[in-house]
Amino acid sequence: MRYYDIAFNTNAEKIEADSRINLKEYGWYRNPFSGINAYMYQNMQSGSCFVIYRNDENTVYSVFAFDEQKTSFNDAYDHLLGMLNDAFLINKIKSDPQEITMYQFTDCFQEGRRRDLTQTAKIADIAGIWFYNYYNNTDKESLRYEFDEFIIPDRDVMKQAISDRSFIRELTNIKEHRNMSDHKGNLVHYVISARSMEASKDMICALTRELYLSNRINSRRIEMIKEIEPGVYKANNHIEDIIENNYGGVVVFDLTEKFGFDPVDYVMTSRYLENLVKRYRNRCLFIFTYNMDRPGFSYQILPNLVKYVIPVMLREGRGSKPAAVKYLKSLIDGSEYAEYSDQAREFMQLYPESDFTQTDILNAFDRFESWCINKNIMGAYNCEMTDEFMLDRDESEISSYDRLKNLVGLGAVKNQIDSILASDIVEKERKRRKGNRYQSSCMHMIFGGNPGSAKTTVAKLFAGIAKEKGILKSGAFVEKGGMDLDGLGCVCAIREAFTAAKGGVLFIDEAYSLRSDVAVTTLIQEMENKRDEVIVILAGYNDRMQEFMKINEGLKSRIPHWIDFPDYTTDELTKIFRMMIDKRGFSVTEDAVREARYIFERVRNTENFGNGRYVRNLIDRALQNQAVRLMAKGKDPEKIKKGALYRITKEDICQPDEGLKEERAPGTARKELDDMIGLGSVKEIIRKAIAHFKLRRMCMDKGIDRGKASMHMVFTGNPGTAKTTVARLFSEIMKDEKVLSTGTFVEVGRADLVGDHVGSTAPIVKKKFKEAQGGVLFIDEAYSLCDSYSNGFGDEAINTLVQEMENHRDDVIVIFAGYPEPMKQFLDRNPGMHSRIAFQVEFDDYDTDELCDITKLMIRNRNMIITDEALDRLRSIYELARKESDYGNGRFVRKMLEEAEMNLAERLSKLDADDITTELLTTIKECDIPIYDSEGRSFAAGKMRIGFAC
Repeated sequence: MRYYDIAFNTNAEKIEADSRINLKEYGWYRNPFSGINAYMYQNMQSGSCFVIYRNDENTVYSVFAFDEQKTSFNDAYDHLLGMLNDAFLINKIKSDPQEITMYQFTDCFQEGRRRDLTQTAKIADIAGIWFYNYYNNTDKESLRYEFDEFIIPDRDVMKQAISDRSFIRELTNIKEHRNMSDHKGNLVHYVISARSMEASKDMICALTRELYLSNRINSRRIEMIKEIEPGVYKANNHIEDIIENNYGGVVVFDLTEKFGFDPVDYVMTSRYLENLVKRYRNRCLFIFTYNMDRPGFSYQILPNLVKYVIPVMLREGRGSKPAAVKYLKSLIDGSEYAEYSDQAREFMQLYPESDFTQTDILNAFDRFESWCINKNIMGAYNCEMTDEFMLDRDESEISSYDRLKNLVGLGAVKNQIDSILASDIVEKERKRRKGNRYQSSCMHMIFGGNPGSAKTTVAKLFAGIAKEKGILKSGAFVEKGGMDLDGLGCVCAIREAFTAAKGGVLFIDEAYSLRSDVAVTTLIQEMENKRDEVIVILAGYNDRMQEFMKINEGLKSRIPHWIDFPDYTTDELTKIFRMMIDKRGFSVTEDAVREARYIFERVRNTENFGNGRYVRNLIDRALQNQAVRLMAKGKDPEKIKKGALYRITKEDICQPDEGLKEERAPGTARKELDDMIGLGSVKEIIRKAIAHFKLRRMCMDKGIDRGKASMHMVFTGNPGTAKTTVARLFSEIMKDEKVLSTGTFVEVGRADLVGDHVGSTAPIVKKKFKEAQGGVLFIDEAYSLCDSYSNGFGDEAINTLVQEMENHRDDVIVIFAGYPEPMKQFLDRNPGMHSRIAFQVEFDDYDTDELCDITKLMIRNRNMIITDEALDRLRSIYELARKESDYGNGRFVRKMLEEAEMNLAERLSKLDADDITTELLTTIKECDIPIYDSEGRSFAAGKMRIGFAC
């Protein structure tokens, strides 16, 4: 459809006098214009309509529309004039028809309805105004895009503009190949890239103006579809109505899409737009435009255009400063400040760049108004023009940078942040001098580290520092958890978070909680689109953050900085402890500080150690203990002296979780070890080892530095000599003595430490050390790690063990166990092994009396009894078995008793149930004991026998 505005010289009296028809037959009841409208509606040719919408003294204003696919402008216009002249003698045209947009026609039509000049709404259908009914429908769906129209201007908006050579070449080509035939049509379609919509629109106007003047397009009306949402293809979007409505005209698609939708929707929408181009390529001119910095759909759709059309690529121009001044002057000449256009050169002195894009000048022109008013009209004062608007801050407070420097520890973190700040300040200066053509790097970061390592605190301070340094405009700090930005509604949640953090920092803790593809994709898109407005800091455990970065390749390319937050040292934790106590207004005794320091020394390397949070929890627990201590002396809190009320002593200090878990009473493991049968030399060495560790602690309490001694051990002995049992009890004893923090006992063998490919062994060994932190790592049959050849996977495990034994000498005790001779070969496998072993404990075989005592103990633990005859028979078997190598010691005793119980069961199964008493069920007799021959076989014959009858 084509829409035109036209005015006539006439009035109501003249129409009434000259009319050749009876206007009252066409519904005239107020003035003749409504009758004219009704007559024209009923008698105009198909596809055409006419509406008078207003009259003013001797002027009548009207609009008319016609279907350009059914008739030409000249035929439609001549037909309209003929009808008006024949019926009403209206023939004096005040102004020639001017093409208008569909929106303008609709506004005029609605004005005519408000003035009761036309009653029928069917004109909207004749005129193809598809949105007339759409906007009046209360149940309408969202269009999922923005729709705009404008008319090609008469003047050349790009006459003095900065234009790219490709654009100038195309304009020249159009002029030189003017269409001289009556058949109009476009040979090519266009793709325009620029850094702003304003620049694109100016280029579109200049291009289409030349095409119209060269008889290549029929209409001056341009339809623009922008802000397209992925998913637009799903609904009744009326895009085809827009194209159909502008046959022979221009349709512009801005391909800068809205972000944060399902990736499939982007592809489907691109396919949808491609099909529209394919279907209507010969019916209208398509122009695609996109922002060079945010290409949007362009990457999806543009490469496929060559299948259907000949695309001509045009881009925004760039020019020197004199050219920029000339262009700005032309823009000012066309504005209400034309008299000040000579000041363009002076104004451009505010910009230090040497060359400019068209967008740069359009942005400068937007700012010229305020500068011009201030300089020439208001005469207020001189001011510096700057792009950087900074929110104010309280200068009286200590600066964020100073607060960062005052934090305990974090030396490497502080240095890295200094480096990042310096780099970005220089980057900002480079961009200020070169403008938009300089693509500065982004500042997104990852803060990796364990809980309580001050990641959040440093992120907050960084936001303030970046504000102080002029890197960020607001210094806003928005903290979100990964779970807050995932799941249903994640797109809106992420975009709202970026909006809230504009000009500041968006801190996302435990970022690996972002699991959905939509959430991660949206995050990446927003990080790119808002790279100059928001600094994103992703935080979490190092290993989990490394896995998170593998989810999408776009994360790595958009996060240039990784800051590793180390765990605090013992001295740093102690300093934090003092500072927190002081901040709460308490005092602390020195022996309490030493007790806290000793706890930090033992627990700081445990897995997921809380660092500063652990210190805070320890203080909270100390305050609880202090309250219990004070109230135990008297029930009236008012009688507590002020000094005591705010003083923390040594007896208040304990681990935060001490006494909160279900654990065996302290000393239980020590008693079990003492009660174990035999093992006299073992118990003696264990007692010496415990005394040694306790001595180190007393030295620490006295402020005596004894260095860090190794605590690792080797247990050698034959099977069944209680090596594993003693190691387990030793771990618990060391916890009871507050040498180890958790008393964790981790038992491993070769299969648990050796990987199946090169490079996989070391991580496995390190993982086992992490599991055993605060306790004992027990490696049984350690010599199985020795391969028959050099540099195998076993050697890699041994080398890693030596390294980790040194790294974790304060928080993990490694105990190697195995046969004496193979263990010697194992220790010789790596030269560093001997120096790291503090104690070698040899477990002797049990003698016969000890084996008998073990038998009695096992029987008692099973709530059973054994006859003297049965025990005598076992004694003789033990004497015989001890002559054999590797007979099993305590395991042999257990095996013999298990066989005896099975024989007992078989014997009792032959009796009636009523005859079986409790005594029979719990008594092992001589006949239940298996036969053991001199060759070490459990049964006299080679065939197994389960039991024996009495």
